[in-house]
Amino acid sequence: MSIALICTGTELLKGSTVNTNGAMLGRKLVSMGMTINFETVVGDREEDLYMALSASVRVADQIVICGGLGPTDDDISLPCTCRFFGMELEEDPVLHEKVKAFWARIHTGHCPRKQYRQAMVPVGGRYIPNPAGSASGMFFEADYAGRRRRVYLLPGPPSEFVPMVNDHVAGMLADGEKWRVTTGGFLCAGTGESTISALVEPVLSKVPVEIAYTAGFDGTRLYLSGKKTAVARGLKLAATAIGDSALPPGETDLVDYVVKLLLKKKLTVGFAESCTGGMISSSLTDRPGVSAVFPGAVVSYSNDVKMKLLGVSPDTLSQHGAVSEETAMEMVSGVCRVLGSDCGIAVTGIAGPDGGTDEKPVGLVYIAAKVRRKVMVEKYNFRGGRDTVRRRTMARAFLMLLHLLRNK
Repeated sequence: MSIALICTGTELLKGSTVNTNGAMLGRKLVSMGMTINFETVVGDREEDLYMALSASVRVADQIVICGGLGPTDDDISLPCTCRFFGMELEEDPVLHEKVKAFWARIHTGHCPRKQYRQAMVPVGGRYIPNPAGSASGMFFEADYAGRRRRVYLLPGPPSEFVPMVNDHVAGMLADGEKWRVTTGGFLCAGTGESTISALVEPVLSKVPVEIAYTAGFDGTRLYLSGKKTAVARGLKLAATAIGDSALPPGETDLVDYVVKLLLKKKLTVGFAESCTGGMISSSLTDRPGVSAVFPGAVVSYSNDVKMKLLGVSPDTLSQHGAVSEETAMEMVSGVCRVLGSDCGIAVTGIAGPDGGTDEKPVGLVYIAAKVRRKVMVEKYNFRGGRDTVRRRTMARAFLMLLHLLRNK
């Protein structure tokens, strides 16, 4: 069986709300050996949802619909989907009481009738529990064009969508994927998509797998889908063809893999950040359990902090400037000394949009990485806006640290 995802909400199309649900579901399914075959975003209009459903039933047997389950007039997902599949709706007494109780938590007086739209369930279907919100999820099966379809409707807020996927829907989707196409992959660290495709496509030409690439600042993620034995063989051939930049199978996140290496080698790392302003530290602390490898960081935005906390020489700053190879080297040595860490990363640069000169333009960044006595420093001229420069800096910093850790 194949899976389609429809995310509803005019706010998603306008850009006022970022659609994180699609990315979360995609990552979750890949980790379970499944993948989304079709995904689309539509506004809160019946004709748009009908169009998305029509496209989905042509390519998928399982359809996940996200958003549009509330009590307002633009919450059309459940009635519209049921009409499309010829399903009737009926009020569930348990959900009626749930909706009433949620209303009473923050309101006084009688619960308005329109709130009970959230108590309607497809006849023959069932609801999916949602402890975090008043709108429950829905599930039903229906025949369409001679094939059985499984349909899941989930609330749009990520605080409700994510736990419902983790606790219920992922397992239900897996149950629906009886023959289960396996998906596996790895990150090709620091290598571009065109390079990876040129290396792997010749060696995989006779392996029955579907190839997909996802490019990022930290490299290219290669995914193979097919039967389990074919995917395993394909990943092995691809890794051999790619060489050193290929992470082990299943390792698709650069920061996660760096943390695993630090834990394995029993090393700690500290950061000295100037132009990234704490972004590198935040990317590490987003992950639980990193206290074992991360004692802390210094955001040394000013020259005064570089000198007082990291011990950067005033002469170095005077002769070479804050954005220089020499300053980056002293920053990384200083942060390792101050924090007592085995490894370190230091970044100093001009993220923009202002502050550049002909000699040192916007996008100029120096990155220093250190693993015990091994130190390397690199100069980069990144293109793009402020956020892009900072994210490219973060990715390159972890790639440099990975290089040193692998060659320790």
